[in-house]
Amino acid sequence: MRVRFAPGRALEGSARRGELEAVRDTAARAELNRSRASWRARTVTLLATAIALVGGAAVVAPAGAYAGQWVQVSCQNPDGSASNNQGWSEVAGEGGSGSQVTDSCSPGSPMQAILSSDAPVPGGASMLLQYAPPANSTLAGGTVDVYLNGSGSGYSETGIASVESPTSQWPPLTPFCAQSLGECGSPGGSALYTGTVTLPSDQGGDVYVQADCGPANGNDCAADAVNGAWAEADLYWADLLLSSDASPAGSGFTGGLLSANAGGTQDVLFTATDSDGPGVYKVIATIDGAAVYSATPNTNGGDCVSVGTYSGAWMFDYAQPCPTSVNVDIPVATTQLTDGSHTLKIVVTDAAGNSSTVYDGTISTLNHAQSSLPPSPPASSAASSAAPAPVYGFVLSSATTALGSALHRTYPKSSLTFSGTLTGGGTVAPGVTVSLWAAAGSSDYWQQLASTTTDGAGRWSLTAPQGSTRGLRVVAGSSASSTSSSSVVSLTETVTPTLSLKIRSLSGERLVFTGKLGISPIGSPPPIVLIEAKEDGHWQTIGQQVRVRKTGAFRLDYQTSPLLTGRSFAFRAVTAATSDWLGGRSTAHTAVVQ
Repeated sequence: MRVRFAPGRALEGSARRGELEAVRDTAARAELNRSRASWRARTVTLLATAIALVGGAAVVAPAGAYAGQWVQVSCQNPDGSASNNQGWSEVAGEGGSGSQVTDSCSPGSPMQAILSSDAPVPGGASMLLQYAPPANSTLAGGTVDVYLNGSGSGYSETGIASVESPTSQWPPLTPFCAQSLGECGSPGGSALYTGTVTLPSDQGGDVYVQADCGPANGNDCAADAVNGAWAEADLYWADLLLSSDASPAGSGFTGGLLSANAGGTQDVLFTATDSDGPGVYKVIATIDGAAVYSATPNTNGGDCVSVGTYSGAWMFDYAQPCPTSVNVDIPVATTQLTDGSHTLKIVVTDAAGNSSTVYDGTISTLNHAQSSLPPSPPASSAASSAAPAPVYGFVLSSATTALGSALHRTYPKSSLTFSGTLTGGGTVAPGVTVSLWAAAGSSDYWQQLASTTTDGAGRWSLTAPQGSTRGLRVVAGSSASSTSSSSVVSLTETVTPTLSLKIRSLSGERLVFTGKLGISPIGSPPPIVLIEAKEDGHWQTIGQQVRVRKTGAFRLDYQTSPLLTGRSFAFRAVTAATSDWLGGRSTAHTAVVQ
């Protein structure tokens, strides 16, 4: 975290040299700021990296989280990176010459409200900064880091720098931290305070950081103030704890997963909403209690990425961090489930930690039904009543023998050629049909891929084109099928798809991932590809799941975080194993976040 210093002009002048000597001393001020940084480090638990925030692992609310609370950060994040000033506004009063108020800020450069002593100002005059919570959220506490200097003293008025909030009693604004009233933990009457202030948890309303000239009793603050200001209030950063009682919801549930006897990879689609809250942050789906999906479905261009936690509540940089309505697509590989009924639950959690179970119902899966493909034609009744089919034997070529009964290949090398000589009755068998059959995945449903007729020397050759995981059988005879018990050559081929990956690193912490899944058939719906990043020696999922197009191509635009600027990471693309192929992954590639 960058060390922040109070503006030098607030320490000018000789009249208060003794009182301010310790603060003016460079070493003392550095120690003060180190203490300030250490305090925030203890109070705010920063998430490890932005990558971990959007990973695909099961997500729970932060430890000790307060349901219905979240934090909006102003000016500077806990790690020292820039935040923004959303919610703050300037209110200029009767400050007179030299007075100013500005709500712009950046790390080390605070918002300021200054009531100048360049000219007399009336009692009650003020320059102030005002923070208004987002709609449907109320202030529930928090912490601000301020410099308050109320050192000016006039004929009968006193400059006061304060942090205030509204009250139902008179006066309408009550300072709970003010200088020079000595209400910030400094000795009574001290004019200077620099450090953090904890906002009360029961005030509500807005927050005011302001510089005042005493009460409005008819007297002026004249031009005999010290240090060039009647009062000055600077805000370096704020962690504003907000309360929201929004209830996330879900509607429009559709998709093949909700159909009877769902098979293969199927989806459930719906719209998640948080119309009166800080937006949809997480969606978690479980089947029979096990998580099958857990992600931030829309990071809102990076706004919906937590920058840390404060007293268990997620922290964000924006007044509306997450979208209030998100279309969610949850793919589920039903092949990983047993056939039959299962319980599907979907929980939507908003940025304030409010959670709702939006779907709780039963689904059914079936992945071992009868194939819709016709089996090999049955032998005619005439043939069945004729003499028994001849029994053939295979003398395989050396290359075919080397294949064995099982092998594992990548998709580009999945094409296989079988060859040999067919025998019958102890001699070569010319003019006999030899056919090649295949069953996809682990199914028992076979279809013919190719056939040929042996030549005059009984020789034959058949080629299986590129394909996914399958069983392959070669049989002989015009009436033979894949289930023939004799004259069969059998082999199981397990296939891994190819997966390419290219990465473009764009300015503004954006990464664009593109690539292609190489396998056929792709299947319907098309499979999912995930992008993984390597952090501390471990691979973890980032961003949203990407469904490939019919060509196998995919693209993911990923907004990282300023926390990662200049850092280099290794990335890879992965796809899960299915009944049709093993899990695949690309070669790892390195990219630098710009």
